[in-house]
Amino acid sequence: MDVILHSNSARETKAWGRRLGSLLEGGELLALTGDLGAGKTCFVKGVAKGLSLREEEILSPTFTIIQEHRGRLPLYHIDLYRLETVEVEELGLREYLFSAAIAAVEWFERLREAAELDCLEIKIVLEGANRRRIELRAKGAPYVAVLERLEQCFVASGSQAPYPSSCAKIG
Repeated sequence: MDVILHSNSARETKAWGRRLGSLLEGGELLALTGDLGAGKTCFVKGVAKGLSLREEEILSPTFTIIQEHRGRLPLYHIDLYRLETVEVEELGLREYLFSAAIAAVEWFERLREAAELDCLEIKIVLEGANRRRIELRAKGAPYVAVLERLEQCFVASGSQAPYPSSCAKIG
């Protein structure tokens, strides 16, 4: 299942991240791809807000590779930009990617096993100075359910609310 979203600002990109984050239950792997400056970290800031974290705490982990945050659910923010390729077994990634937390991995395509993993692929494409296309693709049944809920709660309804009454926040 695929869902295509559009954003005209960093604020809207964060809002889509927040909406997604509000629906996550734990154990999800978010696979972010896109050019440098496309808005991957901005989207993760929104996911963090949906997990009851302060977005100011979310920085691009380019130099530290992995940042751990505690909110409604733990968030592991992983950035593989500085690595050419990496395997799941390297850097202790397995414990982060396959845990009860949310793992948001920027530059996911640099993970050697990326094509084999069930995940929610999030590709952010620059379409102009401020315009982004956010392409979400479910790889695995749990991720299909997340995208169906996102569509029901926010896309089809046209709701701009953080948590429409028909989609009470999980957790």
